[in-house]
Amino acid sequence: MRSPGCVVASRVRRGGASGAKRRDPGRAAGPAKLRGSTRAASDGRRASGSRANPRAASRRAPVAGPVRILFLDLDGTLTDGVIGYDTHGDFRDFYVRDGLALDWAKGLGMLPVVISGRASASGELRMQDLALEHYLGERDKVVVAERVLAREGVAWAQCAMIGDDLPDVALMKRVGWRIAVADAVAEVRRIAHTVTRTDAGRGAVREAVEMLLRHNRTWQRVLERYEVER
Repeated sequence: MRSPGCVVASRVRRGGASGAKRRDPGRAAGPAKLRGSTRAASDGRRASGSRANPRAASRRAPVAGPVRILFLDLDGTLTDGVIGYDTHGDFRDFYVRDGLALDWAKGLGMLPVVISGRASASGELRMQDLALEHYLGERDKVVVAERVLAREGVAWAQCAMIGDDLPDVALMKRVGWRIAVADAVAEVRRIAHTVTRTDAGRGAVREAVEMLLRHNRTWQRVLERYEVER
């Protein structure tokens, strides 16, 4: 239990290079159209599985050039969708590897922009922690995205979007690369070019960002930074 005197803060799940224990995927296999994973037979939440092969997904990329802007939802995309409350307000869990991947993206020419329909004190803290451009409590995500595109001089076709639920559909339909998290609702998975193998709040954003960086041909720079041999 949270102590009565604590302040609202976002909690970040710890994950290191060695990785945390993974749960049994337990997913039904099926045909996939331009995506990095198979779809489940039902619409319910699924356990996290092995990560998609970003290299294979990149070969089937729906965009020709580099992705310059990555739009993301917050609840159910950067988090597992669970919102907790106590007498001090709301709190959420964030996955540390997702944040690390977004930091790589910023340094490699891809701008992450988080747009959420819900305002959140804990979400605001995490966005500030990651120094991400973010817009919380925005009901019309398309209008916000259009302002970002005009400012950056970027076309819709040069953008990607990661989402999980119906409020993300309008924005997803406009971008060049539509990405759904593994446990997204069926309507979002149906329009996605790519569906991650991992669930929201458990590395789905990390998986998607790695795939996009491979597509942009900048992933090797991440490996070199950490002295990782291919």
